[in-house]
Amino acid sequence: MAGPNRYSTLVSWAKVLLPLTALGLLSTLFLFSRSPNPQDALLFNDVDIGQLGTERRLTEPRFAGILGDGQPVTLTADRAVQRMDDPNTLQMDRVETEVALKDGENLHLTADHGDYDSLAQIVDLTGAVNAQTTAGYQLMSERVLVAMAAMQMTSPGAVMLRGPGMMLEAGAMQLTGPEGQALVHFTGGVRLLYDVQN
Repeated sequence: MAGPNRYSTLVSWAKVLLPLTALGLLSTLFLFSRSPNPQDALLFNDVDIGQLGTERRLTEPRFAGILGDGQPVTLTADRAVQRMDDPNTLQMDRVETEVALKDGENLHLTADHGDYDSLAQIVDLTGAVNAQTTAGYQLMSERVLVAMAAMQMTSPGAVMLRGPGMMLEAGAMQLTGPEGQALVHFTGGVRLLYDVQN
């Protein structure tokens, strides 16, 4: 009979001691905890919560298609937001466009920002626009309009073109031409520096 009584006594004491021990541990957490330091607070971006609830946003979107002359094109961005006043237009940041040219070369376009009009199929690139070809030509401007269907590229402002042995500056540029060809018009005070040794 001593065994069951000893067991019952142990269980009775455990029912009292275990909750008291847990309560003591919890109290030490509050007694010895540090006061909160505002410098250790989590950092949050300055985001308008109301805007996040109403705008339609894509993170790292990627678009792929075929141009009017059959050349494949891909367009990527860090983010894209649908304009509230024009649902057919996407506003993009950190835009990159890759176009496969017919002669086996590639055209790589980058820009800080871009608006893509899905109805007109026009991309309006702004802010440090940089276009490079695998042949070694580089075009720099602050704004470039790309008509995807017609494969026309226009820069209404100043442009700088660098290539093997040459540098060209102009007030504006337009790239047009029939299928399979390209014709570039430079206007507005064209200045060409050419290195005959290259």
